[in-house]
Amino acid sequence: MTNALTRLSTWMLKRMIWLAVLAVVIFSGVFFGRNMLLINAAAEEAATALPVATARIAFQDSYRASRRFPGRINAAQVSDVGFQVGGEIAEVLVEVGDRVEEGDDLARLDPERLDLRTSELEAARAEASASLRRAEATLERTQDLFSDGFATRQDLDDVTAERDGLRARVRQLSRSIENARVDRSDAALKAPFSGIIVGRYLDSGVTVSAGQPVVRLNEQGSLEALIGVPARFARNIAIGDQFEVSTRDLIAQAQVKGIGDEVELATQTVPIRLEITEDPGFIPGGLVRLQLEEERRTRGAWAPALALTESYRGLWSVYVVQNIEGGLGEIVRKDVEVIHIGNERVFIRGTIEDGDQVVAAAPFRFVPGQQVRVVDEVDVASLGASGSSTRSLASPSGEPQ
Repeated sequence: MTNALTRLSTWMLKRMIWLAVLAVVIFSGVFFGRNMLLINAAAEEAATALPVATARIAFQDSYRASRRFPGRINAAQVSDVGFQVGGEIAEVLVEVGDRVEEGDDLARLDPERLDLRTSELEAARAEASASLRRAEATLERTQDLFSDGFATRQDLDDVTAERDGLRARVRQLSRSIENARVDRSDAALKAPFSGIIVGRYLDSGVTVSAGQPVVRLNEQGSLEALIGVPARFARNIAIGDQFEVSTRDLIAQAQVKGIGDEVELATQTVPIRLEITEDPGFIPGGLVRLQLEEERRTRGAWAPALALTESYRGLWSVYVVQNIEGGLGEIVRKDVEVIHIGNERVFIRGTIEDGDQVVAAAPFRFVPGQQVRVVDEVDVASLGASGSSTRSLASPSGEPQ
């Protein structure tokens, strides 16, 4: 009986040990299996989370805004050149685009009429000179007769007056001949300075009056830009300041040479005249832009322009990646107000906070609550960096503009 009980107790003990081991094995399998499932789920979530580049928000009390103002390139000297005397144009010697030097002939008048006038005046002077010699001889005889008592005082006065009138007539004709010779030399239209022909108004055979333009001449090598800027910008510009002016593909340094003293009624701007110090190939008459920077005092932060997405009722919003851990984060929408639009970035304020990481581009790919993986960070300061102007201008107010 005792042996039977001992064998039963041993069997029961072994069974309990076996059951305990089995329970431990099952529990371990369940525990580690659950952990493996969680790990696999996290890995799968990390693998399926969309990659995103973010930009870190940094608030500041002011920002610099660039403004571009259009103007026109002009030659320093522009002249509509015409004859100083009227007549018929015999030939025009230049075409648009021709380069000429100072003193070169540009056009000529038919000299025939001018030569005829000179000849007529010389003939009239010769006739007046002959009459003057006769009057002087008559005056001498009359003086002798007056001394001998054979001529009256009236006779002497009449002959003296005739002599004086003929002298004045000869002097007048001599001056007219000099003027006619000057007019004859003006029959050749000459370039007043070296430059380029940019306009031709008349052709040969046309009768012109004195001063009527025949060609337009731009001075070669010296260009200016005339640009209108608002008065609040003009107040901070001084003679001698250096700026950059540009076209679509050309940039040049320019120095302020003149500032208007009144606002133009049509444009409400003040004209600024700048001398192009090194011409990169500007063409007179072309459009040019002056870029100025001003500091505006208002609190906000720069963000990439591509970070904006439309929100409700015409507002804007950005997507912020929050709760970032191990590179994974969650998308949250935050509404913002756009204060200023730059080239590749915008200055904003609103529900964003300092240090927020906003989705830098393509926010339409995401929805609030979505898990994303941060793979890159964009430097907002490097976006749309201007620097085209050599000087920034302080804004008189801190209001958004």
